[in-house]
Formats: sequence, C-alpha cells, structure tokens
Amino acid sequence: MNDTTTVVDTTLADATLADTRIRDARMLAARWDAQQTGYIRHRAERFDTIARVVAAVCEGVDEPRILDLAGGTGSLAARVLTAVPEGRAVVADKDPALLAIAADLASADPRLTTAEVDLARPDWAEHPLIADAPFDAVVSSTALHWLQPGELVDVYRALPGILRPGGILLNGDHLAYDTHQEATLARIARDDDAEMQESTFAGDTDTWDEWWQAVAESPRYAEALRRRESVWGEALHQAPPKVTLGFHLEALRSAGFTETGTVWRYLDDHVLYGITPNAPVRA
Repeated sequence: MNDTTTVVDTTLADATLADTRIRDARMLAARWDAQQTGYIRHRAERFDTIARVVAAVCEGVDEPRILDLAGGTGSLAARVLTAVPEGRAVVADKDPALLAIAADLASADPRLTTAEVDLARPDWAEHPLIADAPFDAVVSSTALHWLQPGELVDVYRALPGILRPGGILLNGDHLAYDTHQEATLARIARDDDAEMQESTFAGDTDTWDEWWQAVAESPRYAEALRRRESVWGEALHQAPPKVTLGFHLEALRSAGFTETGTVWRYLDDHVLYGITPNAPVRA
C-alpha cells in the first residue's frame, strides 16, 4: 500500500467516524425532543413562535447573530435557523453532556457553534464567543428556571450589554401561577401537565431518566457524563424556587429592557420577551 492509499484510507475512516458521531447525536437529539415534548404540550408551537419573532426582528440584517442560552442539544437554535437561514447561532450551556451532543450536531452545520458557559457565574458574558457582541436575538427554552432567582436577575441585567439596540430576548418556560391569587389555574395547569406526561410516557417515548440512560450507553459521551456530576454538584438534584411571570417581567424592566411582555401563552407555559432600547446601553 503506497502513501497515497494510506492517506485516502485514513481520510475515509475519519469521515466514517464523523458520520457515525453525527448520526448518533441526531438520534439522541431526536429522542431528547420527543422526551421534552412529553413535559411541554405545545413545545413545537412555542419554538415556532420564537423562530418567527426572531425572523421578524432580524429582517434586513445580513448575518443575524443568535445566542441560545442554556441551549442544551441546540434544538431551539436549530429551529430558529430554519426561519433565519442566513443567521449564525451560539449554543451556550453549562451541561457537558448536552453540549457534547450539540457540538457533534454543530460539526455538520457551520452556522452553529457551542460554548460551555455557567450562567450562575458573574463573568459568563465574557466568554469569547459571547463577548464578541452584539447579538440580534437571545433565546432560551425550558432552561432558565434552573437558575436561582438572584442569578436570573443578574443574567437579565447582563443581556442589554450583549444585545444590539432594538435586539430581543425570547424566553419560553413554565412560569408558575401565584398559588394564592391564581389557585384554580395553578391546579388546572398541574393536572394538564400530568395528563400530558401520562399520555406521552405510556408509549415508547423516553422519560427524563430513560433518556439519560441512553446517553450513558454511548461511549462517545462517557467523559462528558463524568464531568457533568462535578460541574453541577448538588445543584443537579436541587430545584431552585419557582418564580412567576411578574417576577420575570419586573426583572427585565429593571435590567433596562424598554418593551416587555408575553408573545405566546398556554396556561402557565409562556414565551416572554424583552426588547432593548434603540440606543446603546451603557455599562
């Protein structure tokens, strides 16, 4: 075998390995999406709403920049890029395992990059891929509720500094009803979630634990899973206090967003937004 043949064989082997990694990542990402839909009845509609609004805000921008905060496997970023095909998206997350899957998916799409970022750290926005501001849109879905309330406020306060004037934040999440003033709707939302989960997980769809078991069975992500435990620590098993829509909106206004509100809603499932002033925000 000559040197040329060796190089060709090595190249083909590398390409085959890359294809296998992308295929496996896509399989896990698809199972992740199905699993998440079991917990969020109208997840696809939530994603479509976010994508359409980002497309409208980015109209006329040559190469829109999008930041997916706590973006996990990158599902939301990918959906936004279908509506903004000329865009570029950074998927930022703390979880090494989710981010490893996102990175494998990004290897097949030059519009996507990943950044390991801990939003609980005060310097999270200094990551090189984020500090290279401004972004046209920041999006997030079913993620920021993992932050302590004070950490959430700090994240919101940092966002006007990385968004362009007139840029938008869109955050989709379950935001609890006030159990004192909205007890009836809180009960209805809780029962609706239970019904959706019972229906979904009665079939072949992974539960949360089953999906993570599927990741554990992949040697590709073994090291990322080991890091996951140390990166999260006790926070991995302790849910922060739930906060209301009103808390989010007040935090956004305090952070300097001049327009705030709700783009879409189904019971306690919201897509809220904040738009930065049309003049640069001073640090």
